[in-house]
Amino acid sequence: MTAVALPLRFAGVAIQQGALGGALIAALALTAVNEEVRTALRNALRTPQAKIIALMFMCWGVTLPFSINPLGSLEIGGRTALFTLAVVVLGSTISQYPFTHRTLWKWLISISTTLTILTIMLVLNSQYPIFTPIKNILEFDNPRIAFKAFAAAAMCLIPVVVWAGRRLDGPWRWWAYLFAPLTLTVMVQTHNRSALAGFLAMTVVGVFLLTLAQRKHAKALLATTLAGVSGIVAWVTTKEINSRIIETAEGREEHLATTFLPYWLLDPHRQNIWSYSFDRFLEHPWVGNGIDQLNRLPGANLPVPGLESFAALVPSHPHNWAVEVLAETGLLGFTAMLLTLVFLAWHLIKSYLLSGDEAPLALVMVMAGFWTSALFNFSIWAVWWQLVFLVSFMIVASTNPTPAHQPASKAHP
Repeated sequence: MTAVALPLRFAGVAIQQGALGGALIAALALTAVNEEVRTALRNALRTPQAKIIALMFMCWGVTLPFSINPLGSLEIGGRTALFTLAVVVLGSTISQYPFTHRTLWKWLISISTTLTILTIMLVLNSQYPIFTPIKNILEFDNPRIAFKAFAAAAMCLIPVVVWAGRRLDGPWRWWAYLFAPLTLTVMVQTHNRSALAGFLAMTVVGVFLLTLAQRKHAKALLATTLAGVSGIVAWVTTKEINSRIIETAEGREEHLATTFLPYWLLDPHRQNIWSYSFDRFLEHPWVGNGIDQLNRLPGANLPVPGLESFAALVPSHPHNWAVEVLAETGLLGFTAMLLTLVFLAWHLIKSYLLSGDEAPLALVMVMAGFWTSALFNFSIWAVWWQLVFLVSFMIVASTNPTPAHQPASKAHP
């Protein structure tokens, strides 16, 4: 259930969360009967990483009394804390059953690759009768829009799937490698530029760390990365930027409110969302306006001048995790979160450079992809989006046993 949960974002939020809910129930049952699992859980909660995450939640808690809706903010912030704890419970359980890890990796690779191929087929050929039954069952009115969220989730899974394939080796390695270009195809087909930004970030970070650790492959890695980045930039230029320049030339955006970046670089709606959100931060810079309360502030539902009436200043969230956390928890909550992410990334980078183990590298790439993509897309308080990051992270962390958990002869089957 853990292995298939994130790829099942293909079919919607409910089935993804249902699979994870089932996995958590099983983990809680095993925690109750297995002392080794309870020991692993206690050890996980005592790590420096767990302590700094707990400090972050405490800082968020300090901001609750200043929220425009303290109970609403407590619900969303508390829910995030519970999800984080639940994923730690799940990971601690999985870590104590190493004989299941290969099965988990195989299911992850198989389902991820299969559903990505199916997504490509649906987006390209949804008008053909052969795909109509599938489209009707899954209620895809517009596949290009319906799969935007799946494209982001699949992007975060790329380092995890590739790492799992390399651990399994053999044919599984090549199926895992195939997942990356398939996911890139979905991102392009769905015009998910935020996912592309995350993909570029994780690629650049991964290549940079690989060149530091393995200098003999530096030139080949850098050349491949440069070619990939050039291709994506060329696609964005021809498919996105030119169309925006044409729209501006036709006068369709001449009455828009003042923006701080050119339209071709960042759409005017997001610019106005960020501008409004940052102004609300300036009004309450230390403790913010309350977790998940930005769209409830006065004026948030007003339409952006020059855009259609549905383009509100904050339709539901700011489409940028940094602006969202800054405006809702203030400098106190944002600084705590930023320091937590920096500490986790620094710890992983140090671990990879010292040990050469690919698991920390995969985790750093997940962080780079997720947090870069989250600068442009979904609310950081969205349940499914939080779970994408937490579960992706947990799969690698919990199935990369150290000699303390199992004999070295079994560490790399």
